[in-house]
Amino acid sequence: MPIDANASALAQLHDIALPAPISTMPIAPGYWIIAAVLIILAVWLGKRLYKQHQYHAPRKIALTLLQSYNVEDDSFAAQVNSLLKRTALTYLPREHLAKLNGQPWFDWLDTRLAPDQQHKIGLLLVKRHQASGLDQAEKAQLLQLAQAWLNNKHAFSDATLISNNPHQEAKC
Repeated sequence: MPIDANASALAQLHDIALPAPISTMPIAPGYWIIAAVLIILAVWLGKRLYKQHQYHAPRKIALTLLQSYNVEDDSFAAQVNSLLKRTALTYLPREHLAKLNGQPWFDWLDTRLAPDQQHKIGLLLVKRHQASGLDQAEKAQLLQLAQAWLNNKHAFSDATLISNNPHQEAKC
């Protein structure tokens, strides 16, 4: 329509253009698939974190118990040894672990320690049976080694335990 210069400005206005009406079509299937995948991933991650928390709970409780022990007590080394064994028994089968004593037990304890800390905990635990016992520095070192052992977040391995057993049973 040509614009008439003589017509009033009001007459030259056009109606307001409305947007297209909103579609009543459902959400595209791709979005439903993405939503389902995200929900499945969230549930899987939640379960995995919960299982990991449950797995490490006995180890964390043992760390708390270790902190509650009196380092100056004469039975400190025996308490630490008992705590380490009880903690290990919560993770591994009793039939393999319960019969470990002495050097096989100390060797197995070393498998969860860093290489620079190995072969120390056994010497300290053996010394608890000697008349002189452990002095304060040795008790502090035992506490540090026990904390390192309990702070190790790697899964407990039954393979290292079984590999120690044939050596032990060969002696019998």
